[in-house]
Amino acid sequence: MKDRERTHREVGLVGAVLILLMILFIMVMGKLVLNFDTGMLVLIVAMATTIVYVGVYRFTWDFMFKEGVIPMVARASGAILILLIVGPMIAIWMAAGTVPYMINLGLSILRPQTFLVSACLVCAISSVLTGTSWGSAATFGVAFMGIGHGLGISPAATAGAIIAGSYFGDKVSPISDTTVLAAATAETDVVAHIRSMLWTTVPAFCIGLAVYAWAGSSAADTMDMTRINEIVQAIEGSYKLTPIVLLPAVLLLILAFMGFPTIPVLWASMASAVPLAMMQGHGLSDIVKIMASGPKAATGLEVVDKLLSRGGLSFMSSSVTVVFFAYIFAGQLECTGTIRVVTSAMKERFIRSSIGRLVFSTSLTGLITALGTGNSYLSIIMPGTMYRDLFDDFGIQRRVLSRTLEDSGTVFVPLIPWSAAGVYMYGLFNVPVLEYAPWAVMCYCGFLLAWLYAFCGFAIFRAEPKDGSQAKGSKIAL
Repeated sequence: MKDRERTHREVGLVGAVLILLMILFIMVMGKLVLNFDTGMLVLIVAMATTIVYVGVYRFTWDFMFKEGVIPMVARASGAILILLIVGPMIAIWMAAGTVPYMINLGLSILRPQTFLVSACLVCAISSVLTGTSWGSAATFGVAFMGIGHGLGISPAATAGAIIAGSYFGDKVSPISDTTVLAAATAETDVVAHIRSMLWTTVPAFCIGLAVYAWAGSSAADTMDMTRINEIVQAIEGSYKLTPIVLLPAVLLLILAFMGFPTIPVLWASMASAVPLAMMQGHGLSDIVKIMASGPKAATGLEVVDKLLSRGGLSFMSSSVTVVFFAYIFAGQLECTGTIRVVTSAMKERFIRSSIGRLVFSTSLTGLITALGTGNSYLSIIMPGTMYRDLFDDFGIQRRVLSRTLEDSGTVFVPLIPWSAAGVYMYGLFNVPVLEYAPWAVMCYCGFLLAWLYAFCGFAIFRAEPKDGSQAKGSKIAL
């Protein structure tokens, strides 16, 4: 290391805490008071941390860039690449009729006595295939709100079921940006991450379905299917819907769970959708344009057109921007020792030898970040970066970390009234966040189950020792 790089001051515990509080303050003020764009807000944070480290602690920019930013962005390159590939894949799935077919299939399960359960399941299916909770809520969710009103079902219960289903699908979808980001932040495989999430997400989802079944059991014997029929007719009149259009989705799921690398699997799914898009009447040049800029659905029904006009290379640009800038200041926090100082203090003074406290601390950090910033990306990146090495020290697989990040970040954000997700859902359904929050059962049962599992030692997967000896932390208390 060069002499000028050795002149910096060490970051102490007080300084590290103050830096983290500064980041939290900027985020809270930027989102809640000034309503800044998230990408620009994260860039401002990166600039602020640079000023502090250079001006106060005398780190050089060259040192932080080479030792912090470049390694961090390099580790994130896989996630960024996947995000960029997911955009064109969503677009080609839309053009091929894959998503439209699944929408029709999902709507067919509606039954009066299980309305809330059906609403939750349909939104979950839509989100799994599109990778977006917001899109599912804005389309199926709006339709279900109208039907629920006609049945006399509580708007809060309907909104809660819709949001829980939408975020379940978003959370376990291999093409969801938050799913990819959580796996990348924890530096684990996407499929391993999804398999780990099923341990908390499926039970939480089932608890919610039980609640919805009980609450919806008093629904009327008949229901107004006008809105649903409009959606079905609009889709059937615009696409050739046969089971073969499910090939891209089936191929993706089969190859992913067989353990093939994520990026080749996405490419294979995209390639299989090309002839199906041509079957829908698109020429090869049109398909390339659709994958670049996104499809322009024209079913004649605005709500359907909004859902099916998603995807394209440019579609993920804002997500990639946020991730890239967030990793800049995350890399600075890591290379300057700020994160190490805080996590060491947490380990010595609170976590000690308890796996339960480790998972609880990780989860709580994510929840606090979500409450402070209202942003799901940051609630994943911050705790993931802070506690990643501690999970290694305890001999716990990184997929437990990635699962905890999503349990406490992705699905918790829509329960925060001042978050972008909370404001968005309120605007869609005209139901205050604090009214629908108790009904969005999966969104809070996930992190409660994560805490329970951790303190009971259940579904805490141990890392395999590299040298055949006992893994580090194998005798650590629960």
